[in-house]
Amino acid sequence: KNRAVHESTMKAKRSAQAAEVRSREEATAEATAGGSSLAEELEFEDEFEEEDVVDGAGEEAAEMEEAELEAAAAGGGGSSSADMPDDGLNPSIGGRFYRAGDAIEEGEELRVDASAYDMLHRARLEWPCLSFAVVPDALGEDRAAFPHTAYFVAGTQAEARGQNRLLCLKMSAMHRTKHDDESDPESDDEEGADEDALLECQTIAHPGCVNRLKLMPQAPHVCATWCEDTSVRLWDLSHQLGNLHAPGKGGGGASARGEPLKAFGGHGDEGYALDWSPVASGALASADCAGKIHAWRGSAGGGWAVDAAPYEGHVGSVEDVQWSPVEAGVFMSCGVDSSVRVWDVRRKGASAITVDEQHGADVNVISWSKQVNYLVVSGADDGSFRVWDLRSIRSGEPVALFTWHRGPITSVEWSPHESSTIAVAGADDQVTLWDLALEDDPEADSAARGRDDLRDLPPQLYFVHQGQRDMKEVHWHPQIPGALACTAADSFHVFKPANFGDGQK
Repeated sequence: KNRAVHESTMKAKRSAQAAEVRSREEATAEATAGGSSLAEELEFEDEFEEEDVVDGAGEEAAEMEEAELEAAAAGGGGSSSADMPDDGLNPSIGGRFYRAGDAIEEGEELRVDASAYDMLHRARLEWPCLSFAVVPDALGEDRAAFPHTAYFVAGTQAEARGQNRLLCLKMSAMHRTKHDDESDPESDDEEGADEDALLECQTIAHPGCVNRLKLMPQAPHVCATWCEDTSVRLWDLSHQLGNLHAPGKGGGGASARGEPLKAFGGHGDEGYALDWSPVASGALASADCAGKIHAWRGSAGGGWAVDAAPYEGHVGSVEDVQWSPVEAGVFMSCGVDSSVRVWDVRRKGASAITVDEQHGADVNVISWSKQVNYLVVSGADDGSFRVWDLRSIRSGEPVALFTWHRGPITSVEWSPHESSTIAVAGADDQVTLWDLALEDDPEADSAARGRDDLRDLPPQLYFVHQGQRDMKEVHWHPQIPGALACTAADSFHVFKPANFGDGQK
């Protein structure tokens, strides 16, 4: 299976590059700026078009700004087309492929290739959000027609504990990205293409920074949060999400201060690992930095009970947990002891399977494929990520190992639409998309011949998204094939690569 080479010099050999054009100093100032009012200083913008914002008071929270394609003071660059022969994919761009961490020569600048995207929108919040989730909606499955609408829940990392909130977000009127000097007569987004996208927000106060959040699959209005105060809480967001669904109500009211449905303070330390079971309704696993994993289960009357006795086995912090997509009594975990573990809920004293990744680094994140239920991907602090086959995991040998990223892996997730596709976010300020079914393509190899900047591109890497600082999480939208959202210290992006699904055509 081979994908056609996309027309982009920054997407050479099936990888598309999106590079931020602001300086790091400018991005830092934008990320830390904010007022003390209810408004989240929400700003929603396209790379090429200004967009409207509706805040909690129903007014614009900030002036819209158009992205500037200028030289970056830091963060990478691309040379002029005169410095290197054009590869024939997109002659208007030229230059060299920029990989995060590459040296930047004097006079170089980053240029974004708009043709690499079907859609690219950016939102800015007053405070960074380390964690978020996509909210399922009733707008239909497998949506392809523009403009798009999407709902999210995010948790803030505010400067003062009392300023933290859960943000229920509605992003609407997200049109197809307009490409300069380019027209598509077959586009389904011609009418209203110049209209501004909208960002609406409903909030609920949270008693501290949100380390991680997850929505219950069987009841997406129920949100579990890991708080910096060592507690895990469950929240009912039905009112906030309901307001977003109702036309004209998405920007109303002050921040709600509702009480959680359940709060558990039995962890001995704060944590980040949290996951709902997609099989057993109400089943939740939470794990902390002390190495303890607690299991939650739904109880009669709609409440929750938490087992006082934890699952133990990890040495040090448990960084992530994932329930099996098909078995109610099985979950996995990973931690700072370089191990990935499989647990049987009936055994608390030790994991059923323990695999040491043998790199001596933290294993930060794991994702269990819902389409191929014996495949799991794990991401580590050394920038590597591994694909495991549970049928042979006891051997300790992954079926695939990739070392493209130059910083810790912060998020991994299997695509809900293509069984061989994975999204990976790293602390090296890039999100990469991989298709394990891709093989070397003679056409792409020919285009890359003589290009030192393309020499080490793995054939499975088909897209590279940049433009955010300190990326934290990336998630696919389950109802919009190919669309993803990612959160970082300075912004929140929603995008769709132009080449998603090429291998399926």
